[in-house]
Amino acid sequence: MPQNAESNRDDSLSHWHCLRTQIKREHIAASFLRQVDGIDVFCPRINILKKTRAGKKRFIEALFPGYIFAEFNYAEQRRLVMHTQGVTSIVENGSRRVVPEDVIAELKASLGDELIEAPDPSLEVGAKIEFVSGSLKGLNGKVLARLTSGDRVKVLLDFLGRDIEVTTDPSEIMLDPEGT
Repeated sequence: MPQNAESNRDDSLSHWHCLRTQIKREHIAASFLRQVDGIDVFCPRINILKKTRAGKKRFIEALFPGYIFAEFNYAEQRRLVMHTQGVTSIVENGSRRVVPEDVIAELKASLGDELIEAPDPSLEVGAKIEFVSGSLKGLNGKVLARLTSGDRVKVLLDFLGRDIEVTTDPSEIMLDPEGT
């Protein structure tokens, strides 16, 4: 059903809304809202790699930090939604608060299931990387190749003025944020 200006004023029907949530609490708000009859929730998440003190680790985060989408009847469920743990507000632009259904459908179609696997950019040939663990921690290099024998990567290092090729485990390297 296409949304138009008239449907924004019709609060007796269920429509999609964008909700502002507490940062890093999107999944909590979505979980509580899913328990309520008549409320549909869309909270896409992404599985990404981040550099930590212990090396690189995968984290699951909201694709849209601080926001989720929920379909509900504004007139009947606004107060319930607003008082749900993790929800801070309903996003409005003047009197417009409804997210068109085709926008949500397109997001769902393009994102597939709700957990998106982000590839490891430090494994691409030519990527400038930094060693985040192991005996080479702190050194920078460039990925030369992904090796088929096991899960290894060949890296070119500039070490003491000489180019040295080393092979390493992908878990020991991370894309160098300053290497672009």
